[in-house]
Amino acid sequence: MATNPMQRKARNSFLLGMLLMLIITGAIIAFLILQLTNMKRAEQEEAASYVTVYTLNKNVESGEEVTENDLTITEVVRDNAPTDYLTPSGLGTTNIAKISMTKGTVLSKEMLYIDETVTGNDVRKQEFNMFILPADLETGDYIDVRLLMPNGTDYIVVSKKKVEIPIISGVDSTDTISIELSEDEINMISNAIVDAFKVNGAKLYVNKYTEPGLQSASTPTYPVSQEVMQLINENPNILEEARNALWNRYNATQRNDVITPAVTNEDAQDNLEENMEESVTNSITTRQEYLEGLSAAAASASTTNTTSNTTN
Repeated sequence: MATNPMQRKARNSFLLGMLLMLIITGAIIAFLILQLTNMKRAEQEEAASYVTVYTLNKNVESGEEVTENDLTITEVVRDNAPTDYLTPSGLGTTNIAKISMTKGTVLSKEMLYIDETVTGNDVRKQEFNMFILPADLETGDYIDVRLLMPNGTDYIVVSKKKVEIPIISGVDSTDTISIELSEDEINMISNAIVDAFKVNGAKLYVNKYTEPGLQSASTPTYPVSQEVMQLINENPNILEEARNALWNRYNATQRNDVITPAVTNEDAQDNLEENMEESVTNSITTRQEYLEGLSAAAASASTTNTTSNTTN
């Protein structure tokens, strides 16, 4: 059936319009889908760029224990977090700061000793008043105890011990420190004290670690006497590993060449008795001052409470 040219033109225009409409509609749908996809990707990327970390809520010194009370869980941009950032699941039972850190620091695993410090069953706190102490020594510092002989030979007796200084009458003791020692270390340091007391010119002294969180413990070099070594060998509280290390050190020639001649001369026993007596006297005096300080503090607190109650 023949069609009117006007009708054919109208039909073609309609079909062309429909085609354009479909193309435009398809383009709009494709554009919207692309936009939604980009938005979803951006949201995913934004979420992925934040990580959950621990930050400090106070300043922490090197060697100080970090507890959960010192930490805040927060989210930071991944680029601002260390690659080995510490997550809440990564915190240990015991966490010791390797370095000094300020409030707000994002913690990493490398900043802490995590569950590495385990106190042995034979560890005891020991008090000493015969060491030469650094003028700036404070509670919390880490030290080596060393024995210096008159000929310049210098031995490390025990290494990397955390110091506690007793407070007497409100101030730090000037000559007394406490450190924690294992059974073998107690024997070693007792032996070194006797050697130092016997030899004129010998001294037991303390030196500090400058960055205890980053510095490893020194290797002790002091060779104990045969008598002490026998005692250590018979002591069931001393681990086999420590006993073997001490035997290796005892078998070195340093003891016989340097220390033994110095501690067996005719003046050694007199020096020992004199220095031991002085040490005991100092210990008694320090203890007395400590107790007097406690009594004074208690009396002061009692007076303050009485005054407060009277005022009320």
